[in-house]
Amino acid sequence: MRCATVGGSGQQGRGRDAATDAASPVEAERPAQARDRIRPPVLPMTAAVLAALFPISADAEVLRVEGIFAATAREASLLPTLGVGAIGGPEGGRLADAIAQRLATLGRDGVRHAQIVPASLRPDGLLVGDAGATVSHEDYSETRERCTEKKDGKCVSRTRYRVACTRRTIAVRADLRVLRWNDRRMLFASPKTRDDSSSWCEDSGVETSVDGEIQSMVDSIAQEVRLDLAPHRESYKVRVLESRDGLPPEAAAVFKQAVRQTKHDPAAACRGFAQVDTMVPDHGPTMFNLALCAEAAGLYPEARDRYGRARLFAPKAGGEVTRGLARVGALAAGDEDVRHMAAL
Repeated sequence: MRCATVGGSGQQGRGRDAATDAASPVEAERPAQARDRIRPPVLPMTAAVLAALFPISADAEVLRVEGIFAATAREASLLPTLGVGAIGGPEGGRLADAIAQRLATLGRDGVRHAQIVPASLRPDGLLVGDAGATVSHEDYSETRERCTEKKDGKCVSRTRYRVACTRRTIAVRADLRVLRWNDRRMLFASPKTRDDSSSWCEDSGVETSVDGEIQSMVDSIAQEVRLDLAPHRESYKVRVLESRDGLPPEAAAVFKQAVRQTKHDPAAACRGFAQVDTMVPDHGPTMFNLALCAEAAGLYPEARDRYGRARLFAPKAGGEVTRGLARVGALAAGDEDVRHMAAL
């Protein structure tokens, strides 16, 4: 394995000449992959992240919700001014530029946030840190087969041979922190990591640009930092629960109609679920749907209470309840933070 630290935005990791590796196969055979995925760390559970993890079918009965999610670094985000300071290391300059570009877009969604000012103006909070990248190459070989004899149009004899391959891994790490200017107290610290693996062989695949892969990872980190430092608005959909188990016929009919109304009249749907709740209190799916109605209406304390009760009465919906509680917690914090910023 060969490792290299990448420094500067124009430098690329050096690829291997596959032809020179043919005489040195490794013992283990591994499948070549043209491109593996970039693997980011766990991100804040925003609605966008949850939607990506748990997609909703186009014809599902859902309620649309819009709200403001709090910044991950809440204490830092509530400062009157923020700035991007020196980010050292080989990739520090590139990361600082990417973060500055994203912070420049704050406010376009109508959400109040800290004012972004140059570091020379001594902002109340200053983002600093270090960032770098490493590139490693690993040699291995794969087995192929070729037909050596055909009879009546069919292969009757094959021979096996090996080809030289390379696996490349790129890793980017940024150690970032927000310091309060007046006393240099650290308000927030978070390591950010990304990595990507790709493979190619002498007879297949191509080596992609190291610089391009690093830039993609830097941009991903910069977007995460944007969510760390400022609240953001999201619009998302959540599927209602549709089970009528345990409801008598009359209540079941009202529940079924309410589910249908989510497609064209959400307010009427929520009134229908409330009616079912008076007819059959503590029906789990009804309780969950009412929690979702409260979330959509911005009634976060009520939504939190109803999701908590839904956990008791709809145990099969534990995952949906957990995600609902996470959302309303972040939404309640975001609502509080926006009011705080408006008062500054």
